[in-house]
Amino acid sequence: MPEFASSTIVILLSSLLGVLLLIFVVLVGISRNLARMARGQSESQSREEPPVGSPSAAETSAGGAFETFLREDPSRRKLPKAEQFAAYRKWRQENGLNWTNS
Repeated sequence: MPEFASSTIVILLSSLLGVLLLIFVVLVGISRNLARMARGQSESQSREEPPVGSPSAAETSAGGAFETFLREDPSRRKLPKAEQFAAYRKWRQENGLNWTNS
Protein backbone atom coordinates (compact mmCIF):
# COMPACT_ATOMS: atom_id res chain seq x y z
CA MET A 1 0.00 0.00 0.00
CA PRO A 2 2.74 2.58 0.75
CA GLU A 3 4.31 1.90 -2.65
CA PHE A 4 0.99 2.66 -4.35
CA ALA A 5 0.60 5.92 -2.43
CA SER A 6 4.13 7.07 -3.17
CA SER A 7 3.81 6.37 -6.91
CA THR A 8 0.47 8.24 -6.97
CA ILE A 9 2.06 11.21 -5.25
CA VAL A 10 4.92 11.24 -7.76
CA ILE A 11 2.47 11.15 -10.67
CA LEU A 12 0.36 13.96 -9.17
CA LEU A 13 3.38 16.15 -8.42
CA SER A 14 4.83 15.67 -11.92
CA SER A 15 1.42 16.48 -13.46
CA LEU A 16 1.14 19.58 -11.28
CA LEU A 17 4.64 20.63 -12.29
CA GLY A 18 3.72 20.21 -15.96
CA VAL A 19 0.56 22.31 -15.59
CA LEU A 20 2.49 25.04 -13.76
CA LEU A 21 5.12 25.04 -16.50
CA LEU A 22 2.42 25.34 -19.14
CA ILE A 23 0.79 28.27 -17.28
CA PHE A 24 4.18 29.96 -16.98
CA VAL A 25 4.81 29.63 -20.74
CA VAL A 26 1.39 31.11 -21.53
CA LEU A 27 1.96 34.05 -19.17
CA VAL A 28 5.38 34.79 -20.69
CA GLY A 29 3.80 34.80 -24.17
CA ILE A 30 1.06 37.18 -23.07
CA SER A 31 3.57 39.55 -21.46
CA ARG A 32 5.68 39.58 -24.64
CA ASN A 33 2.61 40.40 -26.74
CA LEU A 34 1.63 43.23 -24.39
CA ALA A 35 5.14 44.66 -24.49
CA ARG A 36 5.18 44.50 -28.30
CA MET A 37 1.78 46.24 -28.48
CA ALA A 38 2.89 48.99 -26.09
CA ARG A 39 6.08 49.50 -28.08
CA GLY A 40 4.04 49.72 -31.30
CA GLN A 41 1.70 52.32 -29.82
CA SER A 42 4.55 54.50 -28.60
CA GLU A 43 6.23 54.30 -32.03
CA SER A 44 3.01 55.21 -33.85
CA GLN A 45 2.44 58.18 -31.53
CA SER A 46 5.97 59.44 -32.11
CA ARG A 47 5.51 59.13 -35.91
CA GLU A 48 2.45 61.39 -35.98
CA GLU A 49 3.33 64.73 -37.48
CA PRO A 50 1.60 67.94 -36.46
CA PRO A 51 -0.32 69.71 -39.22
CA VAL A 52 1.91 71.98 -41.26
CA GLY A 53 0.88 75.60 -41.76
CA SER A 54 -2.39 77.29 -41.06
CA PRO A 55 -5.67 76.66 -42.89
CA SER A 56 -6.13 78.48 -46.16
CA ALA A 57 -8.43 81.47 -46.58
CA ALA A 58 -10.90 79.27 -48.49
CA GLU A 59 -11.19 76.94 -45.51
CA THR A 60 -11.65 79.65 -42.89
CA SER A 61 -13.88 82.07 -44.80
CA ALA A 62 -17.56 82.45 -43.93
CA GLY A 63 -19.50 79.59 -45.49
CA GLY A 64 -16.38 77.50 -45.95
CA ALA A 65 -14.53 76.37 -49.02
CA PHE A 66 -17.66 75.45 -50.98
CA GLU A 67 -19.06 78.99 -50.69
CA THR A 68 -15.69 80.37 -51.78
CA PHE A 69 -15.81 78.02 -54.76
CA LEU A 70 -19.30 79.24 -55.70
CA ARG A 71 -18.41 82.93 -55.21
CA GLU A 72 -15.41 82.68 -57.56
CA ASP A 73 -17.69 81.86 -60.50
CA PRO A 74 -21.43 82.61 -60.00
CA SER A 75 -22.34 80.46 -63.02
CA ARG A 76 -21.40 77.40 -60.92
CA ARG A 77 -24.56 77.93 -58.85
CA LYS A 78 -26.66 77.17 -61.94
CA LEU A 79 -25.01 73.80 -62.54
CA PRO A 80 -26.79 70.59 -61.48
CA LYS A 81 -25.67 69.36 -58.05
CA ALA A 82 -23.67 66.44 -59.46
CA GLU A 83 -21.73 68.75 -61.77
CA GLN A 84 -21.24 71.29 -58.95
CA PHE A 85 -19.67 68.68 -56.71
CA ALA A 86 -17.50 67.27 -59.50
CA ALA A 87 -16.23 70.77 -60.26
CA TYR A 88 -15.76 71.42 -56.53
CA ARG A 89 -13.65 68.28 -56.13
CA LYS A 90 -11.51 69.36 -59.09
CA TRP A 91 -11.21 72.89 -57.65
CA ARG A 92 -10.12 71.51 -54.28
CA GLN A 93 -7.50 69.38 -56.00
CA GLU A 94 -6.20 72.36 -57.99
CA ASN A 95 -6.03 74.58 -54.88
CA GLY A 96 -4.32 71.96 -52.74
CA LEU A 97 -7.16 71.60 -50.25
CA ASN A 98 -7.33 67.79 -50.41
CA TRP A 99 -5.48 65.71 -47.85
CA THR A 100 -3.74 63.75 -50.60
CA ASN A 101 -1.85 66.87 -51.64
CA SER A 102 -0.11 67.39 -48.32
